[in-house]
Amino acid sequence: MQQRMPEVRGERLHYLDQLRAFLMFLGIPYHTALAFSVHQPWIVDAAADSPLLSWLAQLSHTFRMPVFFVIAGYFAVMMLRRRGPLPWWRDRLWRLGLPLLTVGLLLNPLQMLAGSMTDPADTMTEWRARLAMPGEHWVAHLWFLIDLLAYCSLLAGLAWIRRRRPGLRAATARAAGWLERHRMLRHALLPLTGAFVVAAVIALHLIGVNNLLNNALVVARTVTHLPVFLLGAALAWRPDWLARFLRADARAWLLALALVPVLAAIQWREPLSMRAATYFLSPIVGILMAHVLMSAARRWFNQASPLTRHLVDSSLTVYLFHQVFIVFGVVLLMESGLPPLAQFLLIVAATVPLCLLVHAAIRRSGTLSLLFNGARPRARIAVPAPVSPPLAPG
Repeated sequence: MQQRMPEVRGERLHYLDQLRAFLMFLGIPYHTALAFSVHQPWIVDAAADSPLLSWLAQLSHTFRMPVFFVIAGYFAVMMLRRRGPLPWWRDRLWRLGLPLLTVGLLLNPLQMLAGSMTDPADTMTEWRARLAMPGEHWVAHLWFLIDLLAYCSLLAGLAWIRRRRPGLRAATARAAGWLERHRMLRHALLPLTGAFVVAAVIALHLIGVNNLLNNALVVARTVTHLPVFLLGAALAWRPDWLARFLRADARAWLLALALVPVLAAIQWREPLSMRAATYFLSPIVGILMAHVLMSAARRWFNQASPLTRHLVDSSLTVYLFHQVFIVFGVVLLMESGLPPLAQFLLIVAATVPLCLLVHAAIRRSGTLSLLFNGARPRARIAVPAPVSPPLAPG
């Protein structure tokens, strides 16, 4: 998870590194705002709700993870090309699966404890009940690691088959060429993607697998983000498509900025029509916002600095740990009497440096880096000593 983006034709993709880190850090205000949401319960609920913070959460929710998955798809293909399908897939199992297990077993029970503290008289009984029950609380914010494992497995399988079937390679090349020649079809891909997601979710609902293990696995969400991950993979497969995607288009920007508040307004509504509209718009908004943010980052944030390198390196650790600090911050300030916005700002301001301190501690330990970042120690390569000293200049 912590590798930097590879170079493409000699160009370091700093803008994708930094955009990915920004999206991970954006999880801090997003999850903090959820505690004050008027629309849905969270792990802990603050004493007072805030419509403003609810809108902040809803707006960022429309694009944050879809854009992240576009970048993840791009990164996946770049690394897959270098290593080959099976070695890359085994590496993904290690680097994604080990932090998933570590955080799920060590940190998520602490979040359950915070959620149980809303009833001080019966905290331990409630906590034990949560620990004994499988469900979403064991996954919490780690769902994206499960989805990435699923997407990487699919991508590795497709790449493995494609390498062994020359006919399939030729067919994909012909399909790409056909898409290039039919501009109207390219414009139709956005609504077709939304329609695919709606149809897939309906099919999953009919066979009863939209949610599994008491919402621990939300298959409908996995299907919703699959198209944006595949988009990122396609952009890595065809660099000319990436160049076109990064070319700022005013119409796409306007459409994205118009649809984001629409999706934010309907995504928590229960009527069936609203839920269908949410599934239809989610990949469309994700793709459009990926264009907006990636083209903007490419233009204005394609230079690295020591600060940005540190933030990029720490982004996974920050995401894995941030919710623990948030939930206990909400509990700590629950009886403070401070306005919701003040509580929000205090929690966010405290969570960022605390997470960075945790990352500083983890990177000093090979064991902790392995457990929380999946970073295996690299074997040292011995450099042979010269047979004889070099001749002195004459």
